[in-house]
Amino acid sequence: MRSLFKLSQVLGLLVLLTSCVDHNIENPVSQTSVKISPAQEVLYNNSQAYGDAEVSYNKSTHMLSFTVNWNNLSGMPTGAHIHGTGPRGVNAAIIFDFANSITKTVSGTYSQSVLVDGTTLKEEDLLNGLYYFNFHTQNNPGGEMRGQIEFFDQSNVVSKKGVVLSGANEFPSNASTGNGTVDYSYNKTTKLFSYFLTWNNLSDIATGSHIHGPAPKGTNASIVFDFFQKIQKTKSGSFSNSVLVDGTAINEADLLGGKYYFNMHSAPFPAGEIRAQIEF
Repeated sequence: MRSLFKLSQVLGLLVLLTSCVDHNIENPVSQTSVKISPAQEVLYNNSQAYGDAEVSYNKSTHMLSFTVNWNNLSGMPTGAHIHGTGPRGVNAAIIFDFANSITKTVSGTYSQSVLVDGTTLKEEDLLNGLYYFNFHTQNNPGGEMRGQIEFFDQSNVVSKKGVVLSGANEFPSNASTGNGTVDYSYNKTTKLFSYFLTWNNLSDIATGSHIHGPAPKGTNASIVFDFFQKIQKTKSGSFSNSVLVDGTAINEADLLGGKYYFNMHSAPFPAGEIRAQIEF
């Protein structure tokens, strides 16, 4: 009887462990407050639209669920899709069209689930941030606002938000009242470094915007990635992009070691008006 009791205890423990494993498998990966904005479009526009999304993906059922909110479009939406595969700064084709299901209003909300079938939508591409939401209007047929679908809470992704750009971070520091913030992430699988940069109140229109390195804080270095041609030539603005960490121009060890930095230049501050060190 004692051996049977022990066996039942073991079986019960196995059932408990199995149920815990199954539960962990079914738990979705999720991301809230996914920004949807005109600044993320590859060809930026002057729309005042804004939005956000909540996304979750269940690895067991292979269902991607999302709720998107859009506000202040320049006209009623003429298209609403998931596009891919394309990282930040790259356009891609439509892979899931939900335009016919949403309300044709300048502001609204919509929820749906879609099967990640391994053909049209692929789990690997989804988890690596290679799909994005896109809203289109008659005024901006190529896309009025875009939101990259990214999951940051993964072992192969490191990220940081709200890193400050300022004149105080320059070397030597300056008294510019210009400022900004940058959100960035690095995917160790795809080797893509992605970022969303916002700048405000520069002393004059930007004359340069780059990633420099390798150099720690308090040290200057040469340009390793120039994205100036793609940004708005304004005193305030936003920009989203990605760059391949190729091991040559940008090295992974140096990136993770905090040896690169963003720098924005202007005519009054040709060597750099505001700077932010890239540190994880």
